[in-house]
Amino acid sequence: MITLLPFPEALSQDGVRMLAIALVGAVFWITECIPIALTGLFIILLQALVGIQPIGQGLSYIATPVNSIIFAGFVMATALSKYQLDRRISLNIVAAMGERTDRLLLGIMIATAFLSMWISNSAATAIMMPIALGIIRMANLPGGISNLGRATMIGIAYAANIGGMGTPAGTPASSITIAFIDELLGIEVGFLDWMLRAVPVVIILIPVAWKLLLIMFPSELDSIQGGTAAVRSELDDMGPADSGQRKVMLLFALAVLLWIADSILPLMSGWLYVASVIIALMFVAPGIGVISWKDASAEMGWDIFILVGGGLALGSGLNESGVIQVIADGLSGVLTGVNPYLVVTFLAFVTAMSITFFSSLTATSTTFVPVSIGLAAQLGMPQVPLAIVAGLASCMAFLLPANTPPNAIVYSSKQFKTHEMTRAGLILTVLGVAVLSLTANLLWFR
Repeated sequence: MITLLPFPEALSQDGVRMLAIALVGAVFWITECIPIALTGLFIILLQALVGIQPIGQGLSYIATPVNSIIFAGFVMATALSKYQLDRRISLNIVAAMGERTDRLLLGIMIATAFLSMWISNSAATAIMMPIALGIIRMANLPGGISNLGRATMIGIAYAANIGGMGTPAGTPASSITIAFIDELLGIEVGFLDWMLRAVPVVIILIPVAWKLLLIMFPSELDSIQGGTAAVRSELDDMGPADSGQRKVMLLFALAVLLWIADSILPLMSGWLYVASVIIALMFVAPGIGVISWKDASAEMGWDIFILVGGGLALGSGLNESGVIQVIADGLSGVLTGVNPYLVVTFLAFVTAMSITFFSSLTATSTTFVPVSIGLAAQLGMPQVPLAIVAGLASCMAFLLPANTPPNAIVYSSKQFKTHEMTRAGLILTVLGVAVLSLTANLLWFR
């Protein structure tokens, strides 16, 4: 039915079919009428049935090297969780902030963002939410929902989404961006190369989001007596780090060194993915590792690998069928002669707002990263920086509880209403786009 609609003449028949597949995929992702991983498989199947890509090519994207980064991230997260290092790290950060409510909120957000750089956003949110709820209960505020609760819960979700931008392991959107840059441009973006661009955005955005939440939801209390004491008491109950925890910390540090090594030393092509496989084996290998394969496989988000594969197959199909080129030509016609700084801002804003439509970081990055690469080529702008702008903007899911798992998790706490997150999220999206655009224009395009 979609293919019978009137489309621009510039689109080939394959392009029309591919655009129809993309629209069907978007509807499935938004409504979740079937599990999102199955949507990825469905896209691959449809592309094969209509002759866009052979089934073998489509399925090969599930085995994309970029999934090795996500795989290593799951293994590390399992180890951190099993030995309670993730909780120890977060409690230490919160304990260091004192009992003032504004500082406690900042501490909670910093802890969430740091964890989200290395483990899944959902896991970081699930770890921090009970810690934060315990502190909120200590405030003993009457009337159920409070500004303190609103700011804290929304702050955790925002910090999880922002922190995930910081490393390729933080969110599938980052890994997908790296994969498209490699596939479409033949350029490898290293772990440290990504961090050098993304971490400054994270460092600026966390205090911006924190200050915004303090202004929009001023706390009923200036301080929570005993809040820090309760956190320190929990740390005391955990006791000093044992040998197992020290070994996990050592392996974690070694993993980071392996990931960033290719940005420091001239190593083999594809080292980022080779290092990811080494890291995964390092944590589970008998005699060396700290967790068993059974532990790791039980916590592994296998559906994410299929989701990423389906997203990459969709992006590849859109590119091969000429859809990306048609979109890029249309945008370049509008943006030709426009100041490059404004082009960056426009792309970041459109991408960030599109999360509301797609309700998936993966779907948003899959759509806009290839478009940004084609648009940059048309306008004569550097392609890698513009692709990274689109990749990071696709992580700015600040508007609705349904946009990302972290948003949905904190919404389940019943500490805020949807319109309250949306109101704060609209402002933070604008501020986030401004921070990303300024950072990119000042540091990346020089």
